[in-house]
Amino acid sequence: MKNFYLQVIFIAFWITGSLAFGGPGYNVKEFGAGGGGIVYDTAAVQAAIDSAYNRGGGTVCFPAGTYLIKTIVLKNDVGLHLDHGAVLLGSAELNQFDPQFGSFIDSGGRRFGTCLIFAREAQNISITGHGVIDGQGYEKYYPKEKGLARPSIIRFICCRNVRIEDVRLINSAAWVQHYIDCDDLLIRGITVNSYANKNNDGLDIEGCQRVVITQCNISSEDDAVVLKTLSRRPCKDVVISDCIVSGLKSAIKIGTESAGDFENIAISNCVFYGTRGISLLSVDGGTIRNITISNISMRDSYAVIVMRLGSRMRPYALSEEERPQAPGAFRQIMIHNIQATSVTESNDFISGIPNAPIEDVILSNIRITYKGGGKKSDSEREIEELTDEYPKAKMFGVLPSYGFYIRHAKNIRISDVELSYDEPDLRSAVVCEDVADLQMMGMRIQSGENSAPLIRLNACRNVRICDCRPTAPVDVYLEVRGGMSQDIEVAGYAPRWAKKSLALGKGVSGKEIVLRKTD
Repeated sequence: MKNFYLQVIFIAFWITGSLAFGGPGYNVKEFGAGGGGIVYDTAAVQAAIDSAYNRGGGTVCFPAGTYLIKTIVLKNDVGLHLDHGAVLLGSAELNQFDPQFGSFIDSGGRRFGTCLIFAREAQNISITGHGVIDGQGYEKYYPKEKGLARPSIIRFICCRNVRIEDVRLINSAAWVQHYIDCDDLLIRGITVNSYANKNNDGLDIEGCQRVVITQCNISSEDDAVVLKTLSRRPCKDVVISDCIVSGLKSAIKIGTESAGDFENIAISNCVFYGTRGISLLSVDGGTIRNITISNISMRDSYAVIVMRLGSRMRPYALSEEERPQAPGAFRQIMIHNIQATSVTESNDFISGIPNAPIEDVILSNIRITYKGGGKKSDSEREIEELTDEYPKAKMFGVLPSYGFYIRHAKNIRISDVELSYDEPDLRSAVVCEDVADLQMMGMRIQSGENSAPLIRLNACRNVRICDCRPTAPVDVYLEVRGGMSQDIEVAGYAPRWAKKSLALGKGVSGKEIVLRKTD
């Protein structure tokens, strides 16, 4: 009877595995894999993959053990499943990865090695289970300057119906995982920890569509989650949710490489720490639109929200006819329910360029506490345009505001926002330059005496400021500069908030401004 029950349990597990991972299982040890971690098991693993593919698909199973491999290639209808205690161990020998399998040139012209697991134009493929994939990408094995010797762990190109679930990816020599022009991609419940080398992005999504990234724990030496377009193929219909993200650069970045568009992207219910927050960027002609970000908690970041529309216009591998000829558009951005504490530096900005504004941005229900320490003189810094520079949080140096710096923008709405600092900061809280159709409502702003004007407007038009309160009286509430300034209204202003309600710069007569006081 005991044997009968064991057989029933075995059959149940076999059926569950077949349903979950697609077809029958192929144990790599039955194809000659030793799992000792010393002798290469590449040929045995590839033989199991090929056998599954030739028989119409199935799951290649790795029981507990350590499997030392070079590049393996996934094929249609084949999944890899790593049992608990199973480790796929990447080769530590220089250039042991065949460059025909996805060698990659990045946007700066640097060549990276191929990868540990590769697929091209495959469909219905997966990597699942509670095992570990260890790239062994330490600098002593793969020094950065060698270029070709620095492989990723995963690179999938033009694949469909891809599932990466539960596995742990560690110690990559370069970007941990890179998905190019893939559709219907699910990445769920994975753990990434990669500080073994430089330029260790945790997850790169390039030109992919219908993507779900959820319940992941990602920590990496460089940007954690990055959306890119090095071709004109758009990156769109993307959900990123319920993730814990840390690292040395951006938690989530969209558009460092941006020849194509980014559209219809939702980011929600995530926790970030030790990063530079969220970066939305378009600098190579691609358009960013319809982005929704909500319910994010951050701590110990050195930026919270960065938006940049520029005109670097890298050609990548595009033909002359394919290349964008002008900056793209940047519009329809909604950011709601953000809380950030212990923000170590004030690097938050929304900046387009002359004649190419960022448009239609809503910031609401946001609370940010900065470290502070800014000088009053910093509010007088002139910020260069840097139209064709690489986009990043610190690109403009020390900003004139400790909160938001907004330039070359249109139709910006800010409501229910609290800005504060741990140490006194004498800069303005909000500085806007060349902004049209601006609304700021219900703000609570930490302030003090001897600081720069609480809010500074330069060449701004059609502005409504309502019930934006300093926490303590300031010297000047609002300063307006620039001959183009017009149609500025301040409502719900109490005289006790400032020694002086308005300061007027050169070219401003005061007729452009209506101040509606309240008790």
